[in-house]
Amino acid sequence: MTKAKQTAQMRLARVLRGRNEPHGKPITDESVLKGVEVDEAGIVELWVKPPHPHCPCCLDDLIRLRNEVTSQKGILGCHIEVVGVPQAERWTAAVNE
Repeated sequence: MTKAKQTAQMRLARVLRGRNEPHGKPITDESVLKGVEVDEAGIVELWVKPPHPHCPCCLDDLIRLRNEVTSQKGILGCHIEVVGVPQAERWTAAVNE
């Protein structure tokens, strides 16, 4: 494991720890956070299933989460893939633009 990957994992854990989605569920709940991957360079990929698929505050929260993760020193980038909701590709595009 590279030092960049280790640093990115620690920073990501700090961001996600204690964070709740807008409706009160912890973001780390298995029903919300479906997957996490950090590559050797420090690029983070998250797979998220919003609990309320037509809620604009969930979309806004994912945008804020991506910005917060990306702003961490040691994390080169962040891609959030929205899964398990209708038109997930549109959600994913909106979050990552």
